[in-house]
Amino acid sequence: MRAQLTIPDFASPAAESDRRSVAVVGGDVGAAVVASALLRRGHRVVWYRGDQSNPHAAGGTIRDFFIDPVALPGYVLGLPGLMLGNAVRGGLQAVASPEFLAWVLRAVASSRPRAVEATAADRAWLLAAAAPAYRALTAAAGYRLDHADVVTVYRDARAYASGWAAHDVRRRHGCAVEDLGFDDLAQMFPHLSPRYARGCRVARATVVVNSESFVEALKADLERRAQVKRHWPDAVRPGAGEVEIADLGEVRRFDWVVRCEDGGPAAIWPRGRGGRDMLDCCLPYRERALVRELALEPDVPPPARMVLVDGASGAWLEYDADRIVAAGAHRLGGAPEDELGYLIAAAYARIWRDLAARGWRDEGGRVANARGWLAPDSRPMLGDCGGRILMSAGYGPLNWTLAAAAGAALAALVEENAAETEKLSPFSPRRFD
Repeated sequence: MRAQLTIPDFASPAAESDRRSVAVVGGDVGAAVVASALLRRGHRVVWYRGDQSNPHAAGGTIRDFFIDPVALPGYVLGLPGLMLGNAVRGGLQAVASPEFLAWVLRAVASSRPRAVEATAADRAWLLAAAAPAYRALTAAAGYRLDHADVVTVYRDARAYASGWAAHDVRRRHGCAVEDLGFDDLAQMFPHLSPRYARGCRVARATVVVNSESFVEALKADLERRAQVKRHWPDAVRPGAGEVEIADLGEVRRFDWVVRCEDGGPAAIWPRGRGGRDMLDCCLPYRERALVRELALEPDVPPPARMVLVDGASGAWLEYDADRIVAAGAHRLGGAPEDELGYLIAAAYARIWRDLAARGWRDEGGRVANARGWLAPDSRPMLGDCGGRILMSAGYGPLNWTLAAAAGAALAALVEENAAETEKLSPFSPRRFD
């Protein structure tokens, strides 16, 4: 039986001879967590963050049930449509990528039943550390964990059937998934569009209370204790024994560089401030058919800590006493009718070229694939990317879920904790070598 992922204990500072200089690059909660863990151990940290924060992380949803991979059995049959879809130009850009064939072969291999089960087991193993990591982190900051149900809704039985494979994988790995009919949804969500006829619920998916203020408190603490650069480095260049960051013409050397990729955008606003208009302003992160109106009627009691997800587009709404959060964790741009497959294909080509331009390469000179939803087996990428670069990337909708566990694990890798390095190896980009 696989051992549980261990969250490193950073209670004791590192000895002076073991202290290292570390650059943490990224503006989201994952970067904040790894920087905080390293500072508690006494390392010298420079945090490179953009002026913009990552609002997606402020949703605070810890989806420890989200274990199913993208490449499920039968996935290969839809690859032509995923690549070309309803926007041929983006698909052709992906096909033109020098690594496109390798990506397709990985997708085919990852969709085999045995591979799907192995991926789901790995993701469940990693996600099992998410809630314990946050309990320790939030307790230190004076916050607590609350729970909410996550309800995924579908417009008809056919749409529900298309998502059945993912729900079945979750059930086989211990997730309690409850089927919901039209009457169940109408009773739970009187404001829900009647177009949604089927759904499923995962009870007590963990949500961090006051997550925005928690993240801001964490970042404010880092502002006091670490050197913070509020702009992105021009380039990050791994060398054989050192890492150089070229920052506005200034070259600085660090023992380690930790790169934390941000998650997708979101929009957050107070309840009752013209919900539909605000949702329209955060294009393309919208789903017009999801609700008639975002602002709940006075005579309709709000759901008790509920996250509502559209099963087709992935758009979701979170309700609590103070705010409404709308996001589309995998919606990367374009019109609302764009399909996930096209967005993956177009983004794959774009990000691949972007990484090459920025110099993110492994020791063999190959560009590191830095987004987990682009890895067909859907395992997040945590670990050594070569040349003293550590990468924490590819969370997609798991961005907030994995931030605390990944931050602590990457801090352990900086300290060359052999046990943690071994445990994280299945999630390294090098698994494709």
